[in-house]
Amino acid sequence: MKKAQRLEAEKFLLQQISDENPDFVDATMEKFSVSRSTVYNYINTLQDNGELERVGGSMPYRVLYKTARFTVDTTREHSEDRMFSRDIAPLLADLPANVQKIWRYAFTAMMNNALEHARASAIVAVVNRNRLCTIVGILDNGVGIFRRIQQDRKEASGEVPTPAEAASLLYAGGYTTAPETHAGEGIFFTSRLMDHFAIRSDLQLFTPNEEDADDEGGERFRGTAVQMALNNDSTRELGEVMGKYIDPEEGFIRTEIPVARFFGGDFPVSRSEARRLLAVLEDFREAELDFAGVEEVGRDFAHELFSVAAGQYPTLRLRVINAEPLVANALRRAGYSAPRDI
Repeated sequence: MKKAQRLEAEKFLLQQISDENPDFVDATMEKFSVSRSTVYNYINTLQDNGELERVGGSMPYRVLYKTARFTVDTTREHSEDRMFSRDIAPLLADLPANVQKIWRYAFTAMMNNALEHARASAIVAVVNRNRLCTIVGILDNGVGIFRRIQQDRKEASGEVPTPAEAASLLYAGGYTTAPETHAGEGIFFTSRLMDHFAIRSDLQLFTPNEEDADDEGGERFRGTAVQMALNNDSTRELGEVMGKYIDPEEGFIRTEIPVARFFGGDFPVSRSEARRLLAVLEDFREAELDFAGVEEVGRDFAHELFSVAAGQYPTLRLRVINAEPLVANALRRAGYSAPRDI
């Protein structure tokens, strides 16, 4: 087998193990028409390279990462682009150009948040990389993103939102505690560019992906921890992803809300919940509401969202996706006018 084919077979094997396929040996044999001894030769090579570790059990191997850690001196470091070029870019130099471009955007956006919003005395960036994917974490010991939002809302309205309500303000994009210098778009676009994205602070978790919400709860994290993961072979393009939400002339006018995540897993029942959802959408022209994971909604919530709001937000177009029949029927009765989209 030629070197290129062997590398492809090793990568396939790593993916099977990462996906916890118990038949990883047979799958590789079938995919590449090789013998069992050849597959175990690949495994030995991967172990020798430090890419695979034997752990025993039903899945006897575990895919390993190579880790690089960087500590940011916040009294001297103020340029997130220089940090990326100096510390991060060399670790990603062999990745496709589109993936490198995404990582440049994501890292600089999240590092800028840590530098300019967190009020942190220490920031650490951690890069975990293997042949399959790259995971980047940015951790700071600052005030905490959700506490920062709570402080901002208290100063603006006198009301203090719960941590979950503070997190919900980030889902639509466009929210910032420093509107004079920031557009508040970094978290939204980064979370859509990544395969996995999560922010943890105190006991609160922000993630638009329901599968990443399994990590909810756990130990308290003082400060803010951002974790981002992207497949090294991702075909995602920075411009295409941003183009879904940005109009060339009007700017950031389209957004999407994972409704279950927005309400922290609770099913929405009240008018005040609908108003809270609409409040984050008032500057948009179009919003896609993803009701996956929502088993039911209250009549008052639905009425406020689709009947009352029609008069208050005449330029806002709401589109519903992934609604269960019970939810879809409630929304239609409340005036949702595009049943073909449900």
